[in-house]
Amino acid sequence: MPRDAAIAPRPFPVLPGLGGLVRGELGRWLGRRGLVHLVCWTVITQILLLNDTIWDDQGLAEWRGFDALIHIWWVATPLAAIAIAQNALIEERHNQTASWVLSKPVSRSSFVVAKIVGDSLGLIFFAILLQGTLVYLWMPEVTPAEGLPIERPDFMRFLVVVGIHSLIIVFFVAMTVCLTTFIPWRGPVAAIGLIVWIVMWTSPRKEIEEYTIGGLVTGELGDVVSGVYKPISEYLIFDAPLEPTSSVVSTAVAALAFTIIGSLVFRREQF
Repeated sequence: MPRDAAIAPRPFPVLPGLGGLVRGELGRWLGRRGLVHLVCWTVITQILLLNDTIWDDQGLAEWRGFDALIHIWWVATPLAAIAIAQNALIEERHNQTASWVLSKPVSRSSFVVAKIVGDSLGLIFFAILLQGTLVYLWMPEVTPAEGLPIERPDFMRFLVVVGIHSLIIVFFVAMTVCLTTFIPWRGPVAAIGLIVWIVMWTSPRKEIEEYTIGGLVTGELGDVVSGVYKPISEYLIFDAPLEPTSSVVSTAVAALAFTIIGSLVFRREQF
């Protein structure tokens, strides 16, 4: 065997071409797409929280603080994940670029995984990491128009909350991409994703509350009079235990399952 062949890097045998595909997907977030998300998420998150914190002096009984950030993330990020991910494969089919990409030394599984990883990381950066960092820095430094001063929560607990909301994005992106391997139309895919989000939010059964992420984030904005907060808000603001943890584990398992199923189904697709 030639010496050069012995030291040459070997491609990853399970998901060949994944690295290049992920870099390509992340590159889409560096231009206009990233700028649009930066502006939109800044307006949605920072402006709403500024209004809720220092501009709203109508004498409301409830004061929200970091609970409002959690609420914004739970309302907006799943919907954004569904809207973005529904185009991941459908757009490639429509533009007839999937067959061109797959003609290169990449696997179909790598193609699907790269879509999930790229969309998830881009959305997590602009909606969660960037906005969360800004809020964590400025919110405890301002004087609220109503209510008590805002205390900065424990940093490690805040990181856990950031991680959970990042997992929510991964779940909805993986689920939506998986659906597009079965259904080639945006409307039905978006409708199914919306139904799943609503069911998680309302948690009509105990099983849904315990084994989906809805068990942690379900509920309305907290009220200091009634003392009712979401479980994840109680964990962050009042140092309560994180319960139910089963919802986090099951959501991670479901996201992985959707990724595997979507990859396997896409292998059978004909171009």
